[in-house]
Amino acid sequence: MNDKFDIFCDELLKWNKIHNLTGYKSKDLIFANIRDSIYPLSFINDFKSAIDIGSGNGFPAILLAIQKIDCRFYLVEPNNKKSAFLNHIAIKLELENVEIIKNKFEKLPQFKVDLITSRALFKSDRLIELSKDFLNDDGYFLFYKGNNEKNAYKRMGNRSYVYQAKGDLNG
Repeated sequence: MNDKFDIFCDELLKWNKIHNLTGYKSKDLIFANIRDSIYPLSFINDFKSAIDIGSGNGFPAILLAIQKIDCRFYLVEPNNKKSAFLNHIAIKLELENVEIIKNKFEKLPQFKVDLITSRALFKSDRLIELSKDFLNDDGYFLFYKGNNEKNAYKRMGNRSYVYQAKGDLNG
């Protein structure tokens, strides 16, 4: 894989010992989540900007930003420890295409992006309702969900990916 993925893995394990950011305690688990994070790049349309809602410990947005260095990523995370880690890792990995926004998504001033991502936060319908005004008319939602998601576009292992065009919304 990528050297930056190794650095991300090492830093997440180091921070996790002190701040308990995630349940992932091994490199194998973290690398499985890295693969999970970047897998959708094999089937989604190209994009130039993205908002990740509830960025937590960086899955999927940090990993997508490593792969898509020419794209702008806005990572929204209100939790102090998690946003501090995101700032640290973005600096450590020299990800100039990443901006960390320490706030609740619902309190953001509106701006437009091509892609909205989220992992394990809210149900898909709620995420779409909360975020649709931030999405360009030709943009897409990409949600990383558990395997029981009914509206899955693709599945891999225990993951379902919901990939939906804004133009496909009803009403």
